[in-house]
Amino acid sequence: MLQRCLALTAALLLIPALSATPAAAHHDGGIIDLTYPVADPEGRTSFIDDFRHSRGERIHGATDIMGPKHLRIHAAVGGTVSFTPYPEPSYGWLLSINGDDGHMYRYLHLNNDARDGSGRASLEETFAPKIAEAIRAKGTTLQASDGIRVVRGEHIAYLGDSGAEWAPPHLHFEIFAQHSQNSTRINPYESLRSALQRGDVPGAAFPQSEAGFVDVDPNGAHGAAIDRLVSAGVLVGCGPDRYCPNDPLMRGHLATAIAVVLDLPDGDGTRFDDVDANHPYAAEIGAVADARILTGYGNGRFGADRPLSREQLASVLVDAFRLDSGSVTGATAAERFTDVSPNGAHAHNIAITHAKGLTVGCGDRTRYCGRQDVTRGQIASFLENGIAAAR
Repeated sequence: MLQRCLALTAALLLIPALSATPAAAHHDGGIIDLTYPVADPEGRTSFIDDFRHSRGERIHGATDIMGPKHLRIHAAVGGTVSFTPYPEPSYGWLLSINGDDGHMYRYLHLNNDARDGSGRASLEETFAPKIAEAIRAKGTTLQASDGIRVVRGEHIAYLGDSGAEWAPPHLHFEIFAQHSQNSTRINPYESLRSALQRGDVPGAAFPQSEAGFVDVDPNGAHGAAIDRLVSAGVLVGCGPDRYCPNDPLMRGHLATAIAVVLDLPDGDGTRFDDVDANHPYAAEIGAVADARILTGYGNGRFGADRPLSREQLASVLVDAFRLDSGSVTGATAAERFTDVSPNGAHAHNIAITHAKGLTVGCGDRTRYCGRQDVTRGQIASFLENGIAAAR
C-alpha cells in the first residue's frame, strides 16, 4: 500500500498551480470533525500526508485521495455551495463549499468521463442531481448567493481526473481556515484519518438496526427514533437495507409521514400541477394540503422532490401538532440561537419547537442552522418529539 501511494504521489507532481499554494499559507492545524468525503465502504481509496509536498515551484496545499473513477463524493461538513465554475475550466471540475463551521472546503478534479466510455460526462455524471440541476438552470457559475445548501454526508459529486488526466483519478481535497481561498490552508490529513478510524464514511455498514438498515448507527443521535418510526410505518427506507439518514428530506416524504402520524383522510394532490394521479404520494399530499399543514411551493406546484429547510420545518411542525406558543416570541428564539433573527419569518415557530423540546439546535447548540436542509435522520427525532409534545 505504501509503495502504491508513493508511486501515485510521484505521478501528481505535475498538478497545476491551482492545486498548490505558497508555503506561508499552510497550517497543520488540529483534527476537524468531518465525514470522510468519499463513499468507500470497501476500502478502495488511499491517501498519504502529502500536504506541503513540492509541486515544482509551488507547495501542495491539500490531501489527494486516490481511488477509482465514479466513486461518490460527499460533503465533509454541511454548508453552502460557494463556487462551482461552469462550463468546465482547464483545471477541471471544482466544487467549493462554505462550511457551517467557518472553514471552506474545496473538491477538485471531479469526474468528466461518461460511465459508458462514450466521451465527456453529463452534468449528472459529474455532480449530484441537486447541484447538476442548479448549474443547468443557471447556465453559469454557481456562487454562494445562489443559496445551494448541502448537509454533512450528502452526495455532491463523483471522483475523477478532470484537469489532471495525466495523473491517476483522485479527489484533491482542500480545507481553508475561512470562507476564502486566500485564507490559510489547513492540513486535512489527520482529520481524514480520524474520520476513517471512527467509521464516519459514507456507505459504511453498521450492525443491522432493528428496522433492518445497515447505514443507521444504532447508537447515533437518531438511530432509535428511525427504528421506531419505520417499524410504525411512519417512515420508510431508501432501499432494501438502507435508510440514507444523511440525505435531505423531501417535501413528499414529509407529507406522507405527517399524514400517517395524524391519520389524515386521503386528499386530492392532483390540485398541484406537478402531482398527477399516479404520483406515489398524491393522496398524502392532498391530505396535508387540506389540513393546511404543508401547502404549495408556488406557481401551482407542490415540489414533492424539493428539500425542506430546518426553519421551514419548524413552522410545519407547529401547525401539524397544534403546538401552543405560550409566552415565547421570535425574540425568544434570537436569545437562544445566535443565528436566528427575532423578526425572521419562522423565528416564532423556532422558539415554540425549542420550548416544546422538538429541537435543541445544531452544533454546539448555540445555533439553529435554519437554512440547512432537514435530513432523513433528523426528521425521525423531530417527529418523535412532536408526537410527545402533542400528547
